[in-house]
This record gives sequence, C-alpha cells and structure tokens, in this order.
Amino acid sequence: MMRVALTGASGFVGGAVLPRLLAAGHNVRLLMRAPSDSPKPERVTIVRGDLLSRDALFELVTGVDCVVHVAGLVGARSKKQFIQVNAMGTAALADAAISAGVKRFVHVSSLAARRPEISAYAASKRAAEEELNLLRHNISTLIIRPAAVYGPGDKATLPLLRALMARVALLPGWRGSRFSMIHVDDLASVIAEAVDNPLTGLREVDDLSGGHDWAELTRIAKVHFGRPGVCVHIPYGIALAAGAAASALGFFTRQGLVFGMGKVKEMYEPSWLVEGENWPRGNPVPLLDGLPQTIRWYQQNGQLPETRVLPC
Repeated sequence: MMRVALTGASGFVGGAVLPRLLAAGHNVRLLMRAPSDSPKPERVTIVRGDLLSRDALFELVTGVDCVVHVAGLVGARSKKQFIQVNAMGTAALADAAISAGVKRFVHVSSLAARRPEISAYAASKRAAEEELNLLRHNISTLIIRPAAVYGPGDKATLPLLRALMARVALLPGWRGSRFSMIHVDDLASVIAEAVDNPLTGLREVDDLSGGHDWAELTRIAKVHFGRPGVCVHIPYGIALAAGAAASALGFFTRQGLVFGMGKVKEMYEPSWLVEGENWPRGNPVPLLDGLPQTIRWYQQNGQLPETRVLPC
C-alpha cells in the first residue's frame, strides 16, 4: 500500500485511474479545483486547488510516495495558456514533489508531444516532458505517452462517433492515415501499475494491435450498427478553414476550445503510430470490442441515435 497524489481525477482518464489505485490498496490524495459535495470514497483525501496554486501543490505532495500527474489542458485560448498549465504546472508539481521528498513521479503526456511544431497543445506537452527530464536525476520519473484514448464518457471522441453513426460519415484526416488507439480501461491500468513499477524514462502505449485506419473503424461500426453507409473524408483545406474559424471564435470569446487549427493539423498528420517498447500486459481491450462498447454506452445515455443492422 502506498500514498499516492493524483491530479486530473475529475477528467476522463484520471477518473478511470482513481478506482484502480484504490483497488490496489493505495491511499489517494486528489487535487481538485471544485470538489464535489457527494461522499468521497474511503482512503481518499481532497486538496482544493489547481496546478497554479503553489500552496495547494505542497499540501498535495507532502507525505506521499508517488505523484500521478494526469491533469492538463486540451483546449486553451492561446499557446501561452497551454504552456502555463501543461508545462509550467507540471514543472511546479514536480518541484514540489522533489522538495517534499517524493520518490516517484508518473506523468501522463500525449503522443502529440512527438511533434511539438504541429500545434500549441503538442508544444506544451513536449515542454512538460522537457521540464521533467531536467529533474529526472532528483526523482524517479516515468513519462507515459498514450495513443488516442477512447471509451465511454469521453467528450473528445463523441463528434467522431456521431460521424460514424451518420448515413454519410464526414471524417477528418487522410483516407490512408494510420493511428494507434487505446481504451481508457487499458490506459488506466497501465498508469496504476506504473506507481510501484521501477521503470523510468518514456513509454508510448496503445492496444498492442500495431495500429488502425479509418476503414477498420467504419467497418466495425457498420457490422455492429449498420452505419455509416458512405464515408467522405473532409478535404484538408475545408477542415483548416473550419479550424481557423473556431480558433478565432475562441480568441474573441476567450474560451478554451479543443477544436481549432492546431487540432486540425494533428488530425491530418498521416501517421500517429506508437514507437519503441510498449507497456507489456495481457488481454488489452481490442478495438473490435471497445468501439462497439463505447458506441452502445452513448446510445444508452441518449447521446447517439439508436440504430439497427438490417438483415442481409
């Protein structure tokens, strides 16, 4: 049993990590900007604050054995805001952990960090990794770069699933693009295992399949749900114009939107396949099971239309 500090527990990935840490017997301390009034699980302590709250960070890490850092911005008004939270916030958390004598730091980055020039988000995730690399001699550090994460409850992938459930699927990216994916349950298990695993350095993780393409996603959806009928890939110029309009809207409304020019460039990168040694594990969730499970969850929660497969 260890004492673990966890950031991002209110988010998609962090919310899946928390129950696995508790199931492993750990005591968990959470950093939360606005804690819920609902009863918290046993062995959970909440620290009110965020990555920019120096006092909260010291309270979070004091007396813990490991920090699991999942929190971060996926949408921001500017590159400066991305850097402030994702890079400088990570550095501040690591500094606090070192000062408190914490032995282990597990950081959840993104495959986008491999291409920092492609978007402000990618640049901020790479900058966070570089900040941690400067401190690696002072604390045992593991950086996990997950591939595209999907699963029930993920708002980021819902627009894609809506497209797959349409009669005519308007899909982003190039027709021949290949990309890695990982179910949120798999990623959460990897992160929880990393707490008391001595591995350091960098690991890119996916579902161990070797990668996927758009044809596979549409084929799985059609077999299980009878949709889509036709697939059309949105031309890059049109997608980029839409991204530019979204970025301008975010600037003038001062809202941190996920979709923008940077996100379009990420989506039209021809290959997002994991590289190097993966995280060894048995029975990862295959896309053939995980994608239908995810779509059914949204259908049951009224966020995707019910469909049926017509008999041949």
